[in-house]
Amino acid sequence: MRLVSKIFSGRKCFPSVLCLKALLGFVLFQSLVVFWFQLWRKVETPAEFYSLGVALVAVWVVVLLADLFLVGKQNRIKVERRISGSAAVNRWTKVELRLHHDFSRPVQIVLFENFPGNVEFESNPVSVELLPEKFSRQRYRLKPLVRGPLDIAGTYLRVPSPLGLWTTQYIAENYSRVKVYPDFSSISAYTILATDNHVSQIGIKKKPRRGEGLEFLQLREYRRGDSLRQIDWNATSRRNELISKEYQDERDQQIVLMVDSGRRMRAIDDNLSHFDHSLNALLLVSHIALKQGDSASVLSFGSSHRWVAPQKGMASMKTILNGMYDLHAENCAPDYVAAAEKLVTLQRKRSLVILVTNTRDEEVEELMMAVNLLRKNHLVLLANIRESVIDSLENTEVVNLRTALNYAGVHHYLATRNEVQQKIRNNGIYLVDCLAEELAVRVANSYLEIKSAGVL
Repeated sequence: MRLVSKIFSGRKCFPSVLCLKALLGFVLFQSLVVFWFQLWRKVETPAEFYSLGVALVAVWVVVLLADLFLVGKQNRIKVERRISGSAAVNRWTKVELRLHHDFSRPVQIVLFENFPGNVEFESNPVSVELLPEKFSRQRYRLKPLVRGPLDIAGTYLRVPSPLGLWTTQYIAENYSRVKVYPDFSSISAYTILATDNHVSQIGIKKKPRRGEGLEFLQLREYRRGDSLRQIDWNATSRRNELISKEYQDERDQQIVLMVDSGRRMRAIDDNLSHFDHSLNALLLVSHIALKQGDSASVLSFGSSHRWVAPQKGMASMKTILNGMYDLHAENCAPDYVAAAEKLVTLQRKRSLVILVTNTRDEEVEELMMAVNLLRKNHLVLLANIRESVIDSLENTEVVNLRTALNYAGVHHYLATRNEVQQKIRNNGIYLVDCLAEELAVRVANSYLEIKSAGVL
């Protein structure tokens, strides 16, 4: 059969697989046996019976071969896949297939996409009716479960022969690659709300500033509550009315986001790993920083380092996305000191360094060494992720010895953690301690507070 399929397909890319429909073959064979039995009772000699049987078999073979020959004459269906070049992890993405053919009759085919195992999809396989002189559309949705490049190799097609006795299966080669990015819905929400001046709806708080900032913005009419130092007396004398100076936060500052890609960041909270939550926070803070006129750069550290050089302007968000979208947490211990040494060589200008990690007591000394190294030239904000299971155990009712031991263990762990955090704050380091799902907004708020305070 495979040899025959190669002869009829005439293609080297993928040999067709031709198979007789088992059910139809069984029904026809049964009918043939019944017919022979009836003839056996009417014919006079065995020779006449055998002649009729051979004739029927010959006719059946001719029909099969004719249908098989027509299969080889059919032109292959061309499948065009229309899909966006980018998608967000754990979000549904629309896909459209266009099937181009030259059938002169309605044909019912079956198609299914050649997906990798890290994708959820709808309607696969699916039956599609091809109408003559028309191209057919088939729409479905897929949901990538893992960030990184998603390759769709081709579309499998099962096409019946003209008489329906055979089915041919082949692959329509329509390779597609989709870049699966972190879930940037938080960035979209920020962009929409920022346009409407309602960023507080997603928890981001911009404290109103009256009086002096760091950079002169414009002159305006005096408002009640403005300090005397804001009044521009030269402009006031020229216009014969009180004119105030308005300031804004300093622009063109450097923001560096350091993201731990070690084994502790593989913990799952809210259906995402801590590392994915960190990337979401990274993207949100980068978006805000670029919109504020600052530059943003990214350094990940684990078994290896990945560096995205300082970027400026909203158009450079794509560069940051492409630099980190396929990065995953690795099964290794983070080397904080090596990462700090790497950053010191890469970023010499004073910057706000936001270090996102999930640390333990045994790593505090190494972390403090790294932070003290960074503090020589930079301002450091440490964002430490807390597992949600800790909060759950703390709020569990004590009913037996086991729950009592869990409760005591959690309180001892939290007491030690608070001690360490107080030590970090005493060393002049900004600190955020929160659950993974709170990370993006908490880090964004801390960035805005530090910028508003003018300490950078």
